[in-house]
Amino acid sequence: MKGKLAALVAGLACTALAQGTVTIQYWHINTEAFGLPALRELVREFERRNPGIKVEERYHANAYTGLLQNLQAALAAGNPPDVAQIGYLYTGYVAANFPFVPITDLARRYGGESHLRRFAPHILSLGRVDGVQVGMPYSLSNIVTYYNADLFRQAGLDPDRPPSTWEGWRRAARQLKARTGKPLYLILLDDNWALEALIRSNGGSLLVCEGGVWRTGVDRPEAVQALQMWADMVREGLMLNALLPQGEQAFLAGQAAAFMTTIAKRAALEEATRGRFTLRGTRFPTFGGKPPWLPAGGNVLTVFSRDPKRQEAAWKFIQFLTSPEGFTLWTKGTGYVPLLPEVGRDPRYLKEFMERNPIQKVALDQLPFVAPWTSFPGPNGLAASQALFRATQRALGGQASAEVALKEAASEINRLIGGGACKE
Repeated sequence: MKGKLAALVAGLACTALAQGTVTIQYWHINTEAFGLPALRELVREFERRNPGIKVEERYHANAYTGLLQNLQAALAAGNPPDVAQIGYLYTGYVAANFPFVPITDLARRYGGESHLRRFAPHILSLGRVDGVQVGMPYSLSNIVTYYNADLFRQAGLDPDRPPSTWEGWRRAARQLKARTGKPLYLILLDDNWALEALIRSNGGSLLVCEGGVWRTGVDRPEAVQALQMWADMVREGLMLNALLPQGEQAFLAGQAAAFMTTIAKRAALEEATRGRFTLRGTRFPTFGGKPPWLPAGGNVLTVFSRDPKRQEAAWKFIQFLTSPEGFTLWTKGTGYVPLLPEVGRDPRYLKEFMERNPIQKVALDQLPFVAPWTSFPGPNGLAASQALFRATQRALGGQASAEVALKEAASEINRLIGGGACKE
């Protein structure tokens, strides 16, 4: 009888525990080769510290664009995730079109205002739209140049002195092609991140405020010159014209001599190239003496929960991810720059790691040149971004000159954003 009673009590206890567990969904873009092991380690550690909360992580393909499209469908069906990674370029779109819970509201309702005060105002502004904290800034990257030092040596180039300008890289690419047959690769995705880095570094802009209304600047000379240079290098066989999966595999296989992409891939690239070739890293090229301006890659964490208990659990999860412990695991496992600068100086966290990782230091050195990732305004902002990507594909594929492709794209983008009001 006592045994049955004990079993009954244990069963009731387990039921009560299960009923007290809150399960939240976390949507992300991380793969096995791009942060997923670190993400899962973070989830395990959070659940260990918070036994009443379970986190279900859900991967979404096609980076931030794919996640956003799936999020739109989930919201329409009334089944949104509790927390989602929202690319910086889409915070304005989310603010204008999706029912999210502002981070400041979560901190006020469930505690954590002191956590927000740990972050510099300009960092918090990465997740703010029109004064509203749409998301908590989390992942921050910039674009760096990884290169194969072994191929440099084969081509008669000095791997200790990589080029610093596009002119220099074009000369190096010709020498690499002549002696090794290997081209360069600049990341190509439909979020226009690399294109904006080129345009901004050449003095241009994707978006300008004229006469109190927004217009795109992609048809201006600085933008046209930047895209045409990329297209010309593709035409000469100096650069691959491939989407990210194919381009990355070419670099890993030693079929491309350089790979210009996010610092967030540092850990994965170091692991994948170990024993294959010597991986080095340097800054993103400049246009002559012009200063580089690099869009801030990465994401904010935005809450879409409708249930108060899940909102509170989601906010606890976000606070852990953006804690010194969370940033330490995330930076080591990816390459993203920690948003609490003291973490990089503290021997308990990342001080030693930063000192012995020169590629990570490249991204840190470029932080003064990081600018907000442009988000086209209004309900058609996503379609405007896709119009620019199609123009890039046409120019790189040789179907149109950069001037023609961007002029047509500008006309479509201006129609889509509808001359929304802005302040000059």
